[in-house]
Amino acid sequence: MTTSRSPSAISYAPGLVGDVVAGLANDGRADGIAQVAVAEARRRGARLRFLQIVHESLTPHERADADQATFRAAVRALRGFRGIPCRFELVTGDPTATFLELAHSASVIIVGEGSSWREVALQCQADSDCQVITVPLAS
Repeated sequence: MTTSRSPSAISYAPGLVGDVVAGLANDGRADGIAQVAVAEARRRGARLRFLQIVHESLTPHERADADQATFRAAVRALRGFRGIPCRFELVTGDPTATFLELAHSASVIIVGEGSSWREVALQCQADSDCQVITVPLAS
């Protein structure tokens, strides 16, 4: 019997590499951040954790729209790449504490570039050893 691997499948080594953690907000950057996150997970052979960030002030309908938009961005980025273990987590409000907690076991944190993400990126860099990648709007 012969086993063949799809060229789009990745080798995943549980526990050997920290997670790739990506923050997705419905702010025009979700597609670019998701693409960078998938590329990093493939390169590192790591598990991927998408944090879907939604504002506390959103109505239930707006929250559902934001959740759906960020989920779709992640699914589009994953299309064609099998074998990347991933999780989706919803974070309501300020995501800083969640990112700081995950940064201690992550290999990289990926967030959008700009003033709203600057504090998260700076705190993760200051409080952990993981790499932080910021993705500009145009990505």
